[in-house]
Amino acid sequence: MEEFASQPVKSARPITLIIMAAVLVVAAVLIFFYVRNQKRLQPASPAGPVVIPGMLRAGDTNFEYYKTKVRIENARASLGISFNKSRVAFISGVIVNDGDRKLDALEMKITLFDLYNKLSKERIATPLRPGVGLYKPMEPLEKRSFTVGVESVEQLWDPRHVEIEITGLKYE
Repeated sequence: MEEFASQPVKSARPITLIIMAAVLVVAAVLIFFYVRNQKRLQPASPAGPVVIPGMLRAGDTNFEYYKTKVRIENARASLGISFNKSRVAFISGVIVNDGDRKLDALEMKITLFDLYNKLSKERIATPLRPGVGLYKPMEPLEKRSFTVGVESVEQLWDPRHVEIEITGLKYE
């Protein structure tokens, strides 16, 4: 007669727990740094214009010179409805840098009109600015698309009558 002696099976549970704890710690550290970095890159509140040091404005000869080399092409307006059922105008287009310098920031004034050609809404937006998103200055002769939202648009807004004016530039 033969006897069989069974060996106790070693459980992998302690090793699995240690690996899971290490993965959780690494994930928590990554989330912490991601959130910290996102707070630093948040755009300014839409309540007021964004203040960018070194931005050139109307009246400055350097602004007037380089403004002629920056264009907005293919500007289009569309209407959307937000989650809280308010009407939002989306203005999109292409920024063209025809100059010979890198463009760091661009500020524009968007004016919306109603069906009777009366002023409906104005907004100053900065679609190109340092430190937001995957920021990289616009190189000379580069084109870059943009989209700006204007909230609380009235019922009689005319999407065919939108004016866009460049009000600020910063270039190298």
